[in-house]
Amino acid sequence: MVGRIPVAMNTVALVFLISSVRDSFLLAGIASSFYTLCGAIVGPRIGRLADRYGTRVVLLPITFVNALSIVGVVFFSSRSVALLLLFSALSGATMPSFGSYTRTRWSRTIKDKRELGVALSLESVLDETAFVVGPALAGFLFALYGSDSPLLAGIFFTIIGGAGLAITSFDHANKDGERQQLGGLFKIQYVKSLLASLIALGMLFGSNYVVILAVAKESGRAADGGLWVGLYPIGSTIAGLVYGLIHWKSRNATRYTLALAFMTFSTSAILFFQNIETIVFFIILSGIGIAPALIAANAHLKELVPLNRLNEAFSLLGASLSIGITLGSSLSGMLVDRFGGWNGFYFMSAATLLATLLSLIGVKAGKHEPLGETINHG
Repeated sequence: MVGRIPVAMNTVALVFLISSVRDSFLLAGIASSFYTLCGAIVGPRIGRLADRYGTRVVLLPITFVNALSIVGVVFFSSRSVALLLLFSALSGATMPSFGSYTRTRWSRTIKDKRELGVALSLESVLDETAFVVGPALAGFLFALYGSDSPLLAGIFFTIIGGAGLAITSFDHANKDGERQQLGGLFKIQYVKSLLASLIALGMLFGSNYVVILAVAKESGRAADGGLWVGLYPIGSTIAGLVYGLIHWKSRNATRYTLALAFMTFSTSAILFFQNIETIVFFIILSGIGIAPALIAANAHLKELVPLNRLNEAFSLLGASLSIGITLGSSLSGMLVDRFGGWNGFYFMSAATLLATLLSLIGVKAGKHEPLGETINHG
C-alpha cells in the first residue's frame, strides 16, 4: 500500500514542482507526459524481466534507479530543461508497478477462484485508495514544505514498497525463459482486444477530471469541481469492496463488458440532462462501475496468460490504461477548449462505448487454460 502512493502522487507532484520553479504549466504537462508514457512503454519490459529472472533481482535495482532519477528531477528542475525531461522520463520508466507484482503473487498463490476474486478486489480497492490519498498528500506536502517535498517523500514510499516486495518475494528465475520469450503476449487470442478496450477505458479516466472541472468552472462552481472529481474513486472503492464479497458465477469477460456498458449508460445520461444539480448523482453512478470493470479485466487477463508471464501481462494492462489516460486528457482538453465543458461528456461517452464494443470480442472466449501452450510453440 505504501509503495502505491507515489504511483498516484508523482504526476501531480511533477506539476507542482515544475509549475512553481519554472512558472510554466506547459513544461509541467510535457514532463508529466514523458513520465507517464515512458512508464507505459518500459513497464511491461521490466515485468518480462521479473517473470524471467525473479522479482527480487529486478525490483531492487529499478527501485534504486528510480530514487536517483527523482533526485535528478528535483536537482535539474531549475537548471536544465533537457535534463529535467530526461530524468522525468527515466523516473516514469523505472517506477515499480506494485499492483502488477502483487496481483501476480496472488494469482500464483491462490488456486480457489472465489478467493482469488476477493484478492483482486482488494487490489482494486488499494489502487483506488492510493489515487485518493496520493494527490491529496502531494497537495498537503506542497503547501507545508515546498514544491520539491512531494517528490522527495515519494522516494521514501517507493523504497519501502520496493524493498518490502523484493525481500518477501518467493519467485525465482524461469528456467524456460528463453523458450517463453519466443511467443509474445499479443499472439494470445483475445489479449489484443482486451488491451485495446483498456486503452479506451483509460481515455475515459483521462478525460473525466478535465471535463468535470471545466463544467464546474463554466457553471460558477469551480470550488466544487475537485470534490466532484473525487467522487469517482470513492464510488469505485465502495463498489470494489462489495464486488469482492459476492461469489460470481458468470465469466470475467462477461462481467467486464457489463460493467463497461453500465458506465456507458450512466455517463451518457449526463448528456440528456445537462443539469448541474444532477451531475453529482451520475458521476457517482458512473464511478461505481470502475472497480468491477478493472477487477474483471485483471481476472480475465489472468485466465488468458500463463502464470509465468503474469508480471509482464499485468504491467501491460497498466500501460494500456496509462496510454489511454494520456490520450484522453489531451484530446478532451482540446475539445473542451473549443466546444465547452458539457460537450466533453460526448467524448467520455464515446470512450466508454468504444471500450464496451471492443470488450465484446472477449465475451466469445471459451476456457483459456490451453492458451499457454500457444506461446510455447509460438
